[in-house]
Amino acid sequence: MKTIKHLPPPLVIVLFFALVACVTEFRPDIVAVRGILVVDGMITTGESRFTLSRSVGINDTLLGDEGVTNAEVWVERDDGPTFPARHEGGGRYLALTGELDPARAYRLAFRIDGETYHSTFLQPIQTAPIDSVSFTKAERGAPVRLHVSTHAEPDAPRFYRWSYRETWEFHAPRLANYGFIDNVGTRFNLNSSRNTYYCWGRDSSKILLLGSTADLSENRVSQHVLAEIPCDDDKMMTLYHVEVAQTQIREEAYDYFRFLQDEIERTAGLFSPILSAGDNGNIFNDTRPDEPIIGFIEVATSTTFARYLDNAESRFYEDPYMPCMVGVSKDTTGFHYWYNIDERIYVVEGACVDCRLHYNASKNKPEWWPTDHL
Repeated sequence: MKTIKHLPPPLVIVLFFALVACVTEFRPDIVAVRGILVVDGMITTGESRFTLSRSVGINDTLLGDEGVTNAEVWVERDDGPTFPARHEGGGRYLALTGELDPARAYRLAFRIDGETYHSTFLQPIQTAPIDSVSFTKAERGAPVRLHVSTHAEPDAPRFYRWSYRETWEFHAPRLANYGFIDNVGTRFNLNSSRNTYYCWGRDSSKILLLGSTADLSENRVSQHVLAEIPCDDDKMMTLYHVEVAQTQIREEAYDYFRFLQDEIERTAGLFSPILSAGDNGNIFNDTRPDEPIIGFIEVATSTTFARYLDNAESRFYEDPYMPCMVGVSKDTTGFHYWYNIDERIYVVEGACVDCRLHYNASKNKPEWWPTDHL
């Protein structure tokens, strides 16, 4: 494994694309650096997506303008064709690259404020299919683990990167008869979308998910853990869907991403945004090759595997206790939700009766979702 070099200390940055929630305040005695170019993405079959952003100093405040929105971005093939990318907002760019030619090499190119950048030309890696996606739970109270299994030819790359997208259906702990939707007092109807009982949530992986079979006799990944979901999470309540994407990557890409992953763990845990910059990526400024840039653009196909987990079959979900403040009232003024039982009006507030107040939840049901309620 090659040596990973560092930028001169104490250059410590925040990688914009690695930021996640639930970060506690941390004020180390170091000098912060802001403005290093961060490039994330991959050239792949069909749609290739890239994110351009600027690093944020550890003691700086996120202003929401870290994404590079004024770049001209395209993908180049080594025999001449180019594939322009359009800006989708927030520094995110999309290029329609079509079917990758395994005999040709590709690279990312972009221009910012008159300066041109390129990644190195690489031929596409053909990623093996995913064999299975599975779930396990060790015992009562234990989290639900999401696993992936795959195998490839012995001479194929032995380094892997995964990501996943989640969708789940759940319902509020209690059903209210009345409440407000779009600021209008409404009698709820479970046969339509005019209720706050059924909701759908969406999320995606937020950290680097890597694996290697370099030290194994077979190029086989068995039951590799991608995530742990608390057993009392809304995701496990009713119906959960996950789509896992897999990419086989080069050893130098794996080394680079592993370095970033190790730095996150070393400095303050997996969910820390604090990261020492390395300079072993494959993206360069054409006129200023010494400019520090964070990122590695791989060229590879991806494979996906999707499946549902129905709690009625799995029994993985454990219902958490949620105290609901309920009172009897003749006047619903000032209350958001209420319901009638035996001609008495019960008033209640909060997440007990409104699924929209839960994490990443909305009434936006996917068109492909298999249940028939709204």
